[in-house]
Amino acid sequence: MSGLFGCIDRAEVPSEVAKTLYYGIFSLQHRGQESAGIAVNHDGTFMVHKQAGMVADIFDEVTLNTLEGRCGIAHTRGGEETGSDAIQPVLIKSRVGNIALSCDSVILNSYDIRENLKNLGAIFQTNTDSEIILSLFSRNRIVTDDCEHALLKTMQEMEGVYSIIMMTEDKLIGVRDPHGLRPLALGRKDDKWMLSSENCAFDALGAEFVRDLEPGEIISISNDGVESLFYEENKTSEQRVKDGKVCIFEYVYVARPDSFIDGTSIFDSRYKTGMALAKEHPCDCDLVIGAPDSGNAAALGFADGLGVPFGMGLLKNRYVGRTFIKSTQEQRELAVRMKFAVLKTAVKDKRIAIVDDSLVRGTTTKHIIRFLKDNGAKEVHVRLASPQVKFPCCYGVNASAGKDLPAKTMTDDQICEMIGADSLGYISLDSLRESLEGIHCGTCSACFDNNYVAGLPTEDPETVHKVTYN
Repeated sequence: MSGLFGCIDRAEVPSEVAKTLYYGIFSLQHRGQESAGIAVNHDGTFMVHKQAGMVADIFDEVTLNTLEGRCGIAHTRGGEETGSDAIQPVLIKSRVGNIALSCDSVILNSYDIRENLKNLGAIFQTNTDSEIILSLFSRNRIVTDDCEHALLKTMQEMEGVYSIIMMTEDKLIGVRDPHGLRPLALGRKDDKWMLSSENCAFDALGAEFVRDLEPGEIISISNDGVESLFYEENKTSEQRVKDGKVCIFEYVYVARPDSFIDGTSIFDSRYKTGMALAKEHPCDCDLVIGAPDSGNAAALGFADGLGVPFGMGLLKNRYVGRTFIKSTQEQRELAVRMKFAVLKTAVKDKRIAIVDDSLVRGTTTKHIIRFLKDNGAKEVHVRLASPQVKFPCCYGVNASAGKDLPAKTMTDDQICEMIGADSLGYISLDSLRESLEGIHCGTCSACFDNNYVAGLPTEDPETVHKVTYN
């Protein structure tokens, strides 16, 4: 997945938009550490600075001062390693002016679209979704009255999941796919209007969270105001939201604990999941710890549910990124070894219950259990705040095939033995869903139940997001 942020300043004398964009994607760094970029519109001239690496390493005061403009978009990318071509934002010059785009997307029919456009004379230089979206949009913009209807026509031709922030020469535009799998939120601070993957970026900037975009919504912000267009105009706002299917992994792992997505607090949902897990899979233990950081809220709920102390057992190296979204298995294993240290006096001679958000490949969990036992833990019981991940996700979670998922081919007892735990327990999908109290829409849980709400990729060997589904 990726983190998107956009800002337009409608004040007569705009302030430092580039720095707002910087702090925006800095707050979204947890969504990806592969690359980052910022593009700004300076009186119709578009400027961009982007490269591989972390946000703080890419931008400095001098660079940000050169990125002058009243509107801009930013991106931080995670997931599959695809080289410099995948670094966003992407800028093009079209017949209707300059366009810049940041997206968090998986276009399932990308192969078919690419081939059709090639037959019409289009030239592609990368295998990225962003290039497909821009090519479609540019073609549709010529035959439509405005950018919003060009985007609507583009959405009608694309199958998949996406959130998009686009910058034209006079507008900032946000798009959320009709299924609502990808989050996108609207915020405001004085004359600055903002779009972000998560509202935690608004909090960091002292901005007001206005609302989540509805599934299938195109929101356009300019000096003339804020307007919306909808993919399904025949539905009411309540129906569009109710029919939405936000990715359940946002609540399990991806989003920051202080964020709210579609009406639900990430922290509260994880805490309630931990409470439910204590009822479904209790254990005899002396101390409950969380796998930092996304397991901490569930671990606190689990400890409260058991009536057992919650404490520190692991230290996290803050300078190592998220191991789950590293590109290769070798990178993930090295990152785990660099990432965690054990508080020996806290775990020595104790029965430890460690609560983690999920077990996808098992690499991190296996190493953590070994660390704990090597440092004196008497027993290590693993509890997971999500069900068994049995199916690969073609919507952005980085697990490329069923063979990479232990729960696909192994029993819970076999997985317990593989990771070296004394016991293992997963929360049920029903209990996980019940923990999302207050959510305005439904969820996609394909990785747990094999129900791919947005469909599957085009079955062709050259498909960019080819995944094995059996």
